[in-house]
Amino acid sequence: MKNTFKVAVDGPAGSGKSSISKLAARRLGIKYIDSGAIYRAITLYFLEKSGGSFDSCDASLLGDSFSISQKFTEDGTTYTYLNERDVSNDIRSETVVKNISKISDNRQIREFVNSLLRRWAEEESVIMDGRDIGTVVFPDADVKLYIDASADVRADRRVKEYASMGKTVDVNDIKNQIIIRDDQDRSRGFGALKQADDAVYVDTSFLTKDEVLEKIVQIIKDNAKGI
Repeated sequence: MKNTFKVAVDGPAGSGKSSISKLAARRLGIKYIDSGAIYRAITLYFLEKSGGSFDSCDASLLGDSFSISQKFTEDGTTYTYLNERDVSNDIRSETVVKNISKISDNRQIREFVNSLLRRWAEEESVIMDGRDIGTVVFPDADVKLYIDASADVRADRRVKEYASMGKTVDVNDIKNQIIIRDDQDRSRGFGALKQADDAVYVDTSFLTKDEVLEKIVQIIKDNAKGI
């Protein structure tokens, strides 16, 4: 039987860790898990139970009547299912975005999600990105990566993303938002953004997407068992 392995990818928002992790998963023939989508789906669950808004959430409500799963397809698309319903588009709504911190900052729910993610990783080889994957979720990961880029570069990338959607935004506003988000993520009481001591640091500021992909795929091949 082929051994399974875990790849943990952490880094700040806008560093490109999600898109690169998906590409690496396709290249290596393993599953990509979108941990952020899990928190979005749980946020949607509580929003629907509360009729559109909620001030607090109780992890005990995520019981037998609650189920969540993900499917990663060969074309690099991740589908998220809430109680067997495809919510991949619903979890990207502005309402979910505005309320997700109530979920992602709840320690009991983070522990619930972490247990879920660990269980999935026991079944097959996975690559997963987030802010505490290598430090909290998978401290025993076979490979740990910390993907980073300067605030200026990340802001430019976001502006280009918005432009591709026909939206015009101010790069300085986006940069300030990124800096604030970084500070918030690094100071969270549980699950804070932090580079694991044994993570390989990869600065993508002056690398193309293809160059980053080749770099991290080689790192994974050099360090993961079972490839």
